[in-house]
Amino acid sequence: MTIIIIAGIALITVISSFYTVNANERAVVTRFGRYHATQEEGLQWKLPFGIDQVSKVTQLVLSKQFGFRTLQAGVSTTYDQRDFSSESEMLTGDLNIVDVTWIIEYRIINPRAWLFNVDNSRISREEDNRDKTLRDITQSVVNQLVGDRAILGVISTERDNIEFQAKQMIQDTLDFYDLGVSVTEVKMQQVVPPEGEVQDAFEDVNKAIQDRNRLINEGEQAYYAEIPRIEGEAKQKIAEAEGYKQARINKANAEVALFSAIYEEYVRSPEVTRERLYYETLSEILADSENTDLIDKGLDNFLPLKNLSAQGVQ
Repeated sequence: MTIIIIAGIALITVISSFYTVNANERAVVTRFGRYHATQEEGLQWKLPFGIDQVSKVTQLVLSKQFGFRTLQAGVSTTYDQRDFSSESEMLTGDLNIVDVTWIIEYRIINPRAWLFNVDNSRISREEDNRDKTLRDITQSVVNQLVGDRAILGVISTERDNIEFQAKQMIQDTLDFYDLGVSVTEVKMQQVVPPEGEVQDAFEDVNKAIQDRNRLINEGEQAYYAEIPRIEGEAKQKIAEAEGYKQARINKANAEVALFSAIYEEYVRSPEVTRERLYYETLSEILADSENTDLIDKGLDNFLPLKNLSAQGVQ
């Protein structure tokens, strides 16, 4: 009997001395309630009989939703039908009310700080004080950023800026309180004005903005489509002009060379050159002439006879 008891105690000791840490977890070990160590993934050992206690902290990316809750994600996402307007309704800088829903994604990078630097007592079935602290910090920052801007900016042009600044400001506050959390993303989901005439008016404004952007995009597409054609025509005309310029230069050089050669001949034999030029000029003038007779004006008593049957004579 004693052997059985000893064997049972030994078995319980072995079982309570080993534990496994998954790849997406970190384990925080406390000894007599005081922090002892943070263990990585794998099979780990601890003191048995409750001397060492192990708390496992996930290393996955976590998220919190503001202004809505998702009950089941998938092809047909199911949302919680409760009213979360206390989180989403905010006052803008120009004293308009706007409904903003957003999410924050984060990772626990320091399990020890996450477990011990904030009271972890539960305040509801879903959250404890650490979650509430993170939620309060996030909501305060987003409310501040929305309150510094006009409603049109919040709805349209300032969304990216709000997300960027919110991530930085939330991270700075979390670092100040040393919660051991790293913010990976702040993403605004839906930003709408109050329901009724105001919302209808803002929807008209958004539609006009979208139409304007569409027309601008269409104009830019048409503009950039014409540029290659125009550039091609410009290059063609430039090439034609360069060719015409070079042809004119070559012709001018040839005429200069011809004139220089004629001038040299003229210097050597002025009379001969003059007569040759005269006859060459007459030949060029009369080259295309038909039915032309040349008569010396010094002839007397001369009756020119024409062939009246020649072509072109009537």
